[in-house]
Amino acid sequence: MQNITYSMVWASLAASAFLGAFTLVQAITDRQRRLQFGAFSLLCWITAAIDFLRPQLGPPLYEESRVVFWSLYGAAVMWLNSAPLSLVVPCGAVPCCLGVTIWLLGYRELATSFTIPTSFAIAAISHARTYVQREGYSSGVLAAYTTAMAVSCSSYHEAVSTGDVRILTLGYCHWVLLNVITVIFGWVQLPREMRGRAPVTLSRGHAHLFFGTVVFSEMAVLWGLLGAFTWPPMVYLAGNVSLLLATAILHFHYRHQLVIYTDNVTVLLEERTATLRQAQKELSQQNEIQAQQLEEQERELKAKTAVIERQRRLELAAQTAGQAAHDIQNLLSPILGQIARLDRTDQDPADLSRTAALMRKQLQDLLALNGQLLALSRRGRMDLHPVSLRELLHDLAERFATENLEVLVEQDPWIQGASSQLGRALSNLILNALEVQPRGGKKVLLRGGIIDIQEIRRCHLGFLSPGRYAFVCVEDSGPGISEEYREKIFEPFFSLKKRGQGSGSGLGLSVVTAVVDDHRGVLDLKTDSDGTTFTLYFPITPPPSDWQSDEALCGNETVLVTDDDSATLEWCSRILEDSGYRVIIARDGTDAIRVVQFEHVDILLLDLKMPQMGGYDAFFGALHVRPGVKAIVHSSYVSAEESVRLRQIGVSSLLQKPASKREILLALRLALDENRPQKKTPR
Repeated sequence: MQNITYSMVWASLAASAFLGAFTLVQAITDRQRRLQFGAFSLLCWITAAIDFLRPQLGPPLYEESRVVFWSLYGAAVMWLNSAPLSLVVPCGAVPCCLGVTIWLLGYRELATSFTIPTSFAIAAISHARTYVQREGYSSGVLAAYTTAMAVSCSSYHEAVSTGDVRILTLGYCHWVLLNVITVIFGWVQLPREMRGRAPVTLSRGHAHLFFGTVVFSEMAVLWGLLGAFTWPPMVYLAGNVSLLLATAILHFHYRHQLVIYTDNVTVLLEERTATLRQAQKELSQQNEIQAQQLEEQERELKAKTAVIERQRRLELAAQTAGQAAHDIQNLLSPILGQIARLDRTDQDPADLSRTAALMRKQLQDLLALNGQLLALSRRGRMDLHPVSLRELLHDLAERFATENLEVLVEQDPWIQGASSQLGRALSNLILNALEVQPRGGKKVLLRGGIIDIQEIRRCHLGFLSPGRYAFVCVEDSGPGISEEYREKIFEPFFSLKKRGQGSGSGLGLSVVTAVVDDHRGVLDLKTDSDGTTFTLYFPITPPPSDWQSDEALCGNETVLVTDDDSATLEWCSRILEDSGYRVIIARDGTDAIRVVQFEHVDILLLDLKMPQMGGYDAFFGALHVRPGVKAIVHSSYVSAEESVRLRQIGVSSLLQKPASKREILLALRLALDENRPQKKTPR
């Protein structure tokens, strides 16, 4: 009986060796899972070696070896299925400890009957878990057959206890059948599923039906061997036939997907390639027809869009021109009336003074409207310099000089921009906030700082990409802006102000959006019944170096300031003289050339639009009189064409009126020092 039993072990040995050889090949070809496949192959070869050396080991050592190494089967399968080692190690230790404990308690014949089924049950659960995740064909087959192997191993001790050689022989033959089916129909497809290369999927319904059939057939086999054994063993044979039929039916149902692993891959690919080429040819013809249709539709759409865009621009230009003309008319009419009053010679000097003050106020309003229109057009080409938001906000607070405005600046944010444009935009927001602020309530808060944006943020007008930004907030506690007006308020000449609520052209917020766009910024709006907050975000720039400090911007060179506006001449002269410069004044281009002929001048600060001779001609003439002289243009408006021409003759900077003190001093210093060697600052 022992000889017959050992001869049957050869079948189990062959099955283990077959699986070990297959997984060894996978360990060589699959670099990503080489360690897992290698460990599983080594385990298969060790179990095969234990069966091969059974006579030399003797029954006790043979059984002990089987308990130890077969208990690792489930853990090896779990590791192969990408389970974490924190779960793999306990699942390998539990069956081993169970078998060793039973062995030490003296029930040696029961040790393998508990250890091996437990290990196979762990492997079956791992395959089932993998199937639930991927619904793979191989995982479904392995889950069913590994469960059948666990059930089969659980009856090993009872089969040996019968002492019937026929039962042992049939049991080992059935074990070989289970191993062969598992390898051919399960393990062969598993690497393909793991690598995700056109894996074969098994539907949930088919998986449940197949699992139930395999387990039921396995129970029938065991019943035919141990419960109702007869000769010939009809129940045993019926169970095995049921297993084979269920596996064959499942295989042939999925043969179109499984055929990729057959030997006639070349023939199959040629047939599929011919079909695909024909389909591709038909698809290409259809694509050409559709492409022609799309091109025609695109041309028609572009033509219609161009017409609509042209009409929209004409309507907007007409609206802008009409509204601007209306506002200018309203501002000029009172001035003409006041001039008519001045013709009277019998007026009291006090009346004349009041009339002049009123005319001055009306002219300032007219200039403000003109400045808003120029800013809105954004056709000027001005230089951008580092601007300190801290200084800008504090200057605005001093300009408004009201107790209802509070300034709070965190850190010292710097941006690349033009102080005049930024000041005009923020002044519009502050004026709006002050007008809607309820009396006796909170102050209007003007807040600035630096913010880190971690992810893309949607704002009212545009999006913010991740990065660091400087921001300015203007917060009021007014009634808020109703939802129906939140988009219209940014349109030119749209205003919510009623009579008696202050004057305005309706260009304020349009100018704000134009300035924000010019500075590559983004505008956000938050408003409700508790108040409104406008937030402007700008790309942050590094602060200027030490040599650009206020002290470093001073100098002793001679500056010729040329402008037809007396107020501009007086203001520029004062800030330049306070910074140490020698200042000479000229009121037009002709006067400037005359000064250059008789005085040493280092740099000219020129207005572009002046009577008799403008800034371009004045600088061009000055270059002929004194070659190499520098120039900076300080003007309300410079077109793109004029900007190019000015740069070509050597103008260093273009500043928009009214430029800040720092902008003027910085432009002067950069122009005067551009040809001088820079001093290296110590690190």
